[in-house]
Amino acid sequence: MRRVLWILTLLLIVVMPYQQSVHVGGTERPVTRTTTETLRGGSPAQFQPTDIKREGGANVTLGDTLLVFIFLLWAGYVAVTFRFAEVRWPLFAVFVLLALVLAAALRSGHLKPGLRESLQLGAYFAGGWFVFANCIGTRPRLRAAAEVFTLVVAVVVLVALFQYRSSAVGNVFSVGGTFANRNTLGAFLAVALPFVFALALYEERLWQRFALMLTVAFGVAVTLSGGALVAIVVSLLFIAALKSRWALVGVLIAMLLAVTLVAGLMPARHTDTLVASVQPYVKANYLDRSVEDPSAAADPSSRSVVAVRYKRWHAAIRQIRRHCRWPFLGEGPGRFNEAVGVEYGDVDKPSGDTDVTSNFNVSAAEPDTFNMYLVMCVGAGPLALLALLWVGARLLGRSLREHRVCCDDFGRALALGAAGAVVGAALCGIFSNVLVRGIALPFIFVALSGILWATLPERPARRG
Repeated sequence: MRRVLWILTLLLIVVMPYQQSVHVGGTERPVTRTTTETLRGGSPAQFQPTDIKREGGANVTLGDTLLVFIFLLWAGYVAVTFRFAEVRWPLFAVFVLLALVLAAALRSGHLKPGLRESLQLGAYFAGGWFVFANCIGTRPRLRAAAEVFTLVVAVVVLVALFQYRSSAVGNVFSVGGTFANRNTLGAFLAVALPFVFALALYEERLWQRFALMLTVAFGVAVTLSGGALVAIVVSLLFIAALKSRWALVGVLIAMLLAVTLVAGLMPARHTDTLVASVQPYVKANYLDRSVEDPSAAADPSSRSVVAVRYKRWHAAIRQIRRHCRWPFLGEGPGRFNEAVGVEYGDVDKPSGDTDVTSNFNVSAAEPDTFNMYLVMCVGAGPLALLALLWVGARLLGRSLREHRVCCDDFGRALALGAAGAVVGAALCGIFSNVLVRGIALPFIFVALSGILWATLPERPARRG
């Protein structure tokens, strides 16, 4: 049974960074919206596309399904064999976080969305923790799992690179790897690339170190989310500084060369997208360089406006200030848009399709650019946000400690990679939510691997 659990867990590592899902339950209804697009000749035109809005139900990925199956199989195995004393439990902070999220869901008066979000978070933080910590079993298997994960990251990067290069007009909106869009891809890379980089620093085989470094380099190149790129750069510098003085110098030189030499070879849309995705104000932000004079065709009202993501931040902060009362449990998980929607005031709410050049970062919000901390605070309350920060601090602290005391190079690499991933996720969370499908589970695996190495034996126990 242990071998079966290990094989299934390895399969989970392969499929977990895949965001395509099946919607289970709920109802659908058509929603017609009005959007204005500027035609190539410069004249504006209004369209009324009809979208299908799903209410209720849940989106389930292959990784979610496999995670639940492995957890139930493992729990049944533990119950039948009475191995309760061998169970490796999550941090106490994880249980505090999940308890506060569940309490917010029960108190909110909107039980279905609250329970759905609570179960999803519980599956990742508790279910994923139990599976990875208990089903991998030995150090050689953890090493194999980490190496398989690096291969999966390389595949995701190659898919994104193919999307980047194959687009007929260099459309940056087509780059998403195995994820929905460039922002969720960036959030995944903010977790995965620091881990791969740390393994590369400790890799003794030259060809494998080169392959890992190449994965990091191409991963940075296809990151089109400005917030995620900043998180990746900071986490790489953080890892290099902890590794050695020479590693830090090497990373700084590589980044300097990338900025001075490689950046000039990138399409203009690349730089435009990165800058536009973090700048506070937007000015006639057309990315289509085939238009001779983009600013002349732009709507004058959109030439200097606050970027929509910051309007959303402001609305969220207003909501927290007005409604944050004891017991500080928020408006309910999964209700961020509904709770914040009434706080926009005279500011237009985000709407429209941003994967249309004329709308990008002007008349609508970029997809998946929700501030993770504001989402947690609005939905589950300030106490849950503090618990989330507590979880991150505990994971970072334990990873740094393992890196300091571990005598094994691979263990030190895992611990350093886990610490860098926590830093990357924490910074990226300002611009994208890491606690979503396809990203949260890889984060748990990476963060846990740094503290798991010291607790695993070299060989499995003979019993069973």
